[in-house]
Amino acid sequence: MKEETLYRYFNNEAAPEEVEQIEAWLAEDPTRQREFDAAHMLFNASVLQRMHYEESARRTTRVWSLRRIARAAVRVAAALVLIAGAGYAGGMIARDGMYREMSDRLNVLEVPAGQRMSITLEDGTLVWLNGGSRMEYPLLFARGERHVRLSGEALFDVAHDEEHPFVVETFASEIKVLGTKFNVYADEENGRFTTTLAEGRIRAKNLVGNRQEQVVLNPNEMVRLINGHLVPSRVADLDALCWTEGYINIRNVAFEELMERFENAYDVHIVIDRAQLPSIGYASGKIRISEGVDFALHLLQQACDFSYTKDEATNTITIR
Repeated sequence: MKEETLYRYFNNEAAPEEVEQIEAWLAEDPTRQREFDAAHMLFNASVLQRMHYEESARRTTRVWSLRRIARAAVRVAAALVLIAGAGYAGGMIARDGMYREMSDRLNVLEVPAGQRMSITLEDGTLVWLNGGSRMEYPLLFARGERHVRLSGEALFDVAHDEEHPFVVETFASEIKVLGTKFNVYADEENGRFTTTLAEGRIRAKNLVGNRQEQVVLNPNEMVRLINGHLVPSRVADLDALCWTEGYINIRNVAFEELMERFENAYDVHIVIDRAQLPSIGYASGKIRISEGVDFALHLLQQACDFSYTKDEATNTITIR
């Protein structure tokens, strides 16, 4: 049975003789029902995906509310469930064409500052996205590498698949894994890049300096972008991952970088109006995000010499 005929049938556009042809085709062999159902699932998934892209095109802003993100995630998840069911059906009709089409189409997921969310990709990989982050990923991974692109911060718990490496691309590095748990912080605007490995093994490739430079990380190791080079080091703990539990790590974080993290966590604009940056006196510790930005700044003032003012009308904090 031609895929075009089936898709016209699913879209209520089939001619009467085509309807009769399909019904006769199914009646001849009951096992064809499984093939028919698989094609129907793929058709439904493509409709959901098209609706998602049409809605994205109508938006006048790229910043989603958490509720709209949740609704979009539900639509994508529904499509993935349909595809997963179709993926195991024998003799699936037109699976190659639909497979290529869906693996070529990218979803764009953006998390507004002050919010966090998690999503399960179609291969079972869990991703936690921090505020102010953006991830591009296909509805269906291609048959080679599983590839996503990240701007911002995310924690990945990658489903193991030796034949299909998982690749996270950022402005600074391409990170390749088979199955592992790691955190990525990529801030292209300020030239900051950090990857911290919790479990497994990853390989980071430099994309901004020497493209031959690669670093392999083992658990409790991290790599930073410093002067265009990927510099690895050991970490005493995994506090860098605490944001998934609602905390901000202040261990070995420079004041300017910490203010950038405050902006994403509390959805505020912070201006540093002083010539010299304060030095943070804390060698370890973390701040609970739910306590609010004023609590966080007052806590820092116990270790740093600075003052601040807050303009409620513009949602701007000025550090002096």
